[in-house]
Amino acid sequence: MPTMEFILPQLVHVGAILYLICFLFRDQILLRTFAIAGDLAYVTYYFNVADQPLWGAILWNIPNVGINLYMIAAILRDRGTSSFSANELKLYGKLPSIDPGNFRKLLRAGRWVTASSDTILTKEGEMPDDIYFVLEGDVDIQKGGRKIDVSPGLFIGEIAFLTNKPATATVTVAKDALYYAWPRGALQLAREKDNDLAGAIGTVLNIDLAGKLARTS
Repeated sequence: MPTMEFILPQLVHVGAILYLICFLFRDQILLRTFAIAGDLAYVTYYFNVADQPLWGAILWNIPNVGINLYMIAAILRDRGTSSFSANELKLYGKLPSIDPGNFRKLLRAGRWVTASSDTILTKEGEMPDDIYFVLEGDVDIQKGGRKIDVSPGLFIGEIAFLTNKPATATVTVAKDALYYAWPRGALQLAREKDNDLAGAIGTVLNIDLAGKLARTS
């Protein structure tokens, strides 16, 4: 049976190996979990290797463990939906292919609006200031003198946003309609700062656009 005299020196190698393994993972949970395990191996070694614990080395490893535990908790929170409000949960359910973390970033770029009266969101031939997602309420779409029947649960202004061209229809929402509005500049800036978010935004907008084309074809 291995003795403590044999095991103790191996902890340095175990800690180093665990640290090397952690950098093989893209998943932040696994990366930080193995980093914590490496730190604990080092702490155990520093505590037992000499007649007195090597407190200087131990104290510098403890913050590493604490920071990684905090970040794991933050990542798990970002991956969950428990902190979403009722309306946020409804909106999240309408946006396929987006994870909770990117959804939170998307929310930070915009705002909730409840229409105080019938409100024109976009005008045909004009560049809209915002891009919208109508969650609840009646939506009236007029395009080329033709009315298009739609239900709530759709983006408005996404074609203008994706193509940087004027709106292709005049869209009005009824009084008390609930929608989320993103200023074009803020949403574009969010895309430029975060490639992962940019991909998620592109996916949800293209899915919404494909659904509209299927309904009108």
